[in-house]
Amino acid sequence: MTKRLPSTGADGRAVDESGCDTSDIFLVHRIFRWGYRELPRQVREVAPGDLERAATVGAAVALIDQGLHVHHEGEDEFIWDRLERREPGCSFHVDVMRAQHAQVAELLDVADARLAEWRTTADPESGERLAAALDEVGTTLGVHLGREETDVVPIVARVFTQAEWDEVGEHGRAALPKEAMPIQLGLMIDAVPAAERDEWLRENLPAPIRMLWALLMRRKYTAWQRAVFPEGMPALV
Repeated sequence: MTKRLPSTGADGRAVDESGCDTSDIFLVHRIFRWGYRELPRQVREVAPGDLERAATVGAAVALIDQGLHVHHEGEDEFIWDRLERREPGCSFHVDVMRAQHAQVAELLDVADARLAEWRTTADPESGERLAAALDEVGTTLGVHLGREETDVVPIVARVFTQAEWDEVGEHGRAALPKEAMPIQLGLMIDAVPAAERDEWLRENLPAPIRMLWALLMRRKYTAWQRAVFPEGMPALV
């Protein structure tokens, strides 16, 4: 059990007693759980030699793999060292998080290599190797996300300022390609329970972004959904 440090923090910096809102990370984690559950199925269903379909599904796999890489980079850069300084009692949990990140990174390297092979052939054997690698990422990631949500996020919510927490999200938005923004935003919206979406949009998106979503980005996201999941995209929630 961690022990609360003085409000100045162990690193000498003032800590906002009000903490921060970390609810966005649960949406991000929901997307990753969904992606590594659903995309292996899409890979396995590609017909032998269908390079066009393999390119579409492969691009979706590459996007979620890149998103996970970037998400973990942001946590490595902005969370672990700061959390250890603020809450030395969390050092064990931080060590676990770092080790799990390294394990996931190794599995992603394997998946990325198998993805590159499969996209050029669309043969069932390489497709199965890719799907199996994605399954392994999903299984390992599921354990990691569960521990992070239980052991780390509540402490971060208490000892980080909102500005410090927001650095993680800003890193992700800056690192991903701009053309992926409609997909990134659409998945975030779909990860919010339907009854809460209107309120979430009002509270989390400035009016110009809401307008851009309504006029342009939603159409691009819908086109992506139909291309990757022609029989209908499985729900995130």
